[in-house]
Amino acid sequence: MTEQFQHRLEAALRRRLFPNSPLHLKQLAGAVGRSENTVARWWRGETRIAAADVDGLAAFFARRGDRNFLAELFDDSLPAAKAGSDFEETVLALVRTAFAQLSDDPVWRDAHLWFTAEGIVAAATEGHADYAARALRLLPGAEDGVIRALRDFGWIALTVRPGGGLVLRHDGRKLAPLAAERLGEWLAQRGDRDSPARRAIHLEGRWFEVMHENNARAIAAIKRLAVIAIRPRERWTVKRLSLDAVADPRLSALLRLHGAAPGDIVHGAAELGAFTTSSVLRVDGGDVISLHAPTAFGLDYHAIEGRNVLARPDTDYGLMIRERVLLTWREGPLYHELSGSIGNRYVRYLCLGLPEAGPGGRVLTSSVLLDDRPAVTADPPSAPAP
Repeated sequence: MTEQFQHRLEAALRRRLFPNSPLHLKQLAGAVGRSENTVARWWRGETRIAAADVDGLAAFFARRGDRNFLAELFDDSLPAAKAGSDFEETVLALVRTAFAQLSDDPVWRDAHLWFTAEGIVAAATEGHADYAARALRLLPGAEDGVIRALRDFGWIALTVRPGGGLVLRHDGRKLAPLAAERLGEWLAQRGDRDSPARRAIHLEGRWFEVMHENNARAIAAIKRLAVIAIRPRERWTVKRLSLDAVADPRLSALLRLHGAAPGDIVHGAAELGAFTTSSVLRVDGGDVISLHAPTAFGLDYHAIEGRNVLARPDTDYGLMIRERVLLTWREGPLYHELSGSIGNRYVRYLCLGLPEAGPGGRVLTSSVLLDDRPAVTADPPSAPAP
């Protein structure tokens, strides 16, 4: 039944998305509170969908006057809704009934856990949203409890897939140290550090996803972020400058090389000896992957190269890089003055971004450091009492 359900889900979503309808993936993802990557994986059959997400999709389509979504998914396996009942309330009951029928198949037995700011490991048997709503005593109609638990309290949500894969959800700026510590201990006891892990990071009302080749790397990033998050931070300031303002000799030479041969900019930068202060990144859809990190700035390039920029522990910094590289890929050469915190340091630098012509999706960024000093330190706040 699970394979049949998956095929129906894929077909139902494809029929409702552009170019088969005016509805775009970005609109649907925003409406149901998931990233575009997640929704795309649903209709490509790459990720299993949770009952709460089926409910969210059905309610969204119902508000648009389309009440056939569930019927297409479950055919006649769902009980009929009672006449006169509120559709959105009925949907969740029907979906839970259908997923209960699927629960005999081990493929659907995901386990959900919360790791709280007090270091409590709590099983969320009815899902993360249900536990958060009860634990935070949210009123009916209140904002999403999962986001509030992540954003306001620094909790971590963990989903364990039957095959051992992990999905970790957390906020990009607030992450409770005890939650990160307990998560690491819990996974160490399982002894499956080599299982793949996906992190879903909530930041500024949006979800960003990154894959880690194993959960040991994911936990290392989360623990590092928990340390970073309790320090005073300088939010990133991105000031766009005119290309005519490029004055540094090396940046000027790179800009000329790009103008003459944009398809050879990466090779040209290497011949110029600019790789000591330059990065090479690949654009892969909405992801940005580091191919080369500059060697002159003391970066741990072994932990950077070959990985998604959002896999870095410093989420703000990774997001700033991602947004700027995607913009450069779309618009062409860009010149910025950037300032903010990286780890426990404040930096300010000039950065020239140059997209490589052709289908490779590569962007060269080259930097001139203007300021680099320790950030203002402060004692971390004490953990709240249980």
